[in-house]
Amino acid sequence: MTTRDNVSQVTALLLFLAGAILFLSFGYTEMAGSDMWWHVAAGRELVQTKTLWMVDDWSYSALGHDWLNHEWLSDLIFYGWVSIGGIESLVYWKWLVIVATFLILQYVLGRQSGSPLAGLICAGVAIAIAAPFLDVRPHIYSLLNFSLLLLLLLGRRGSTWLLAVLFVIWVNLHGGFFFGLMALGILLFPWRNFSMDALRVAIIVGVICLLACVLNPSGVKAFLYPLKYAFDDTSPFRQLGEWLSPFKQGGIRSPLFFVFMWAPLAGLLYLVPAVRKSVDVPWEGIALTALTLAMAITSRRFIPLFGISLAVMMAPLVGLCFRKLAWPRLGLPLALVALLFAVYRMLPYPLQSGPAFHYLTAEYSYPVDMLNFIESNGLQGKVYALYNWGGYIHWRTDGALKVFMDGRADTIYDADIYRSYVQVLASHRDWIRALEATGPDYILWPQIQKSGQRKLQQLLATGRWRPVYRDSVSWLLARTSLMLPDDMQRASDTPWRDLSAAQVSAWTGDRVKAIEYGEKTRQAIPWHKGACNLLTDMYRQSGEEQKADTVLQQCRSYFPSYLLR
Repeated sequence: MTTRDNVSQVTALLLFLAGAILFLSFGYTEMAGSDMWWHVAAGRELVQTKTLWMVDDWSYSALGHDWLNHEWLSDLIFYGWVSIGGIESLVYWKWLVIVATFLILQYVLGRQSGSPLAGLICAGVAIAIAAPFLDVRPHIYSLLNFSLLLLLLLGRRGSTWLLAVLFVIWVNLHGGFFFGLMALGILLFPWRNFSMDALRVAIIVGVICLLACVLNPSGVKAFLYPLKYAFDDTSPFRQLGEWLSPFKQGGIRSPLFFVFMWAPLAGLLYLVPAVRKSVDVPWEGIALTALTLAMAITSRRFIPLFGISLAVMMAPLVGLCFRKLAWPRLGLPLALVALLFAVYRMLPYPLQSGPAFHYLTAEYSYPVDMLNFIESNGLQGKVYALYNWGGYIHWRTDGALKVFMDGRADTIYDADIYRSYVQVLASHRDWIRALEATGPDYILWPQIQKSGQRKLQQLLATGRWRPVYRDSVSWLLARTSLMLPDDMQRASDTPWRDLSAAQVSAWTGDRVKAIEYGEKTRQAIPWHKGACNLLTDMYRQSGEEQKADTVLQQCRSYFPSYLLR
């Protein structure tokens, strides 16, 4: 082996390591991943019932209805991981999937472009575009499977049966398999050496993969659901944030999308004769980019697919640039720079599951202390709760509390149920009548968001509801006609209970008590966002700016968050 070969191997290894660290750093996306909770709960129920056919027993609005749980395999994987490492360990699983996805993409792009550095750069752009959407949800498996599909087909090494196995797994993981079938058609098409024989082979392989997708508990329904959901503009569920166009307000935003949505214009460079002589035109990447750009403009949830597709289209051009710059001579220094940059990006973020889970899942925004109180007093029945809290309630109560609605959307709930919820959420005219018509025993709602305090006062004014409990983020009302235990107890002392006491003290103007209980919370959970923000405010209101800055600094040492004031 020559010295040049050794240098190339070291360079490739450094770039691979740089990619792993860089992609891990993009896994720190702060999101309120509310669907995560019901997916884990569904995995638990699958294990308990030992059947793949699920009937709803979590809600009172769709109780007993068939549930199209087309992501059952994802649920089992999530719950299996949680069973081994605990709920907080889900962040490790997320990072593992994300890093694997984009390392595979980096490898594919490096081979496609002839430049390992180009592979890293293009994969880095792809994950930067996708980062705001990288949540602990089944859709991350569609990104992984898309990368695997590229691995199997861009190198033309994937056997038909291996492709079929991939789609059997994909259809049971996430509805994104339907996009996978469209991508398969593009990748199989004989763009360069067209012939009827080649086209015939592509069609046969496509049909086999299509038939493979029927191997799921829901059969053909698995095909109909993503089609209906993606193209039915009349469905009120299309107003959920992730389905909105990126040009509309609300939902997750990807600022880089608005920059790179113009990048496909660089594909015009493939029309330049000198470029066409130097690189193999990535017709697949161009077609995939056009398809996913149209999808992303329609619904922002497809932006990650656009990012990966754009990387496939751009890699040959970026690789050409590096070849023109004498890549073999600059490869090692540039690889070292890439590694240093990746390490620099990663330095502020913790590898501890505790603070990472707390922030990445927005754990601080869930009524943890409230559910502790509910469990301590054995409360059961029907609860009208915030949509994003439904899955968390499932996870905590395992059906003891039945919600009106949750993140399972139209896999279980009809459009009228959702419209009724929106009426209450937005405080439309007669919202109290609409809420009470659903027949709940309890109402669980945020303190400050979604007009929380105004809703609380209006409900109490009816005389039909009475306060039961409030924690740092929520309040609970019960019907006045409902019989409750006479000796209702607070949950045993927990950091979350201390935070509730701190928040109540702050609301009543008792800064001393608020600081006392807030510090107790931070002793147990130093990174707790609610405690950090509350203490910062209390110290500043008390004129203790130095203490406020110290708290803020200490909290940010666990997680550098713009959410911390």
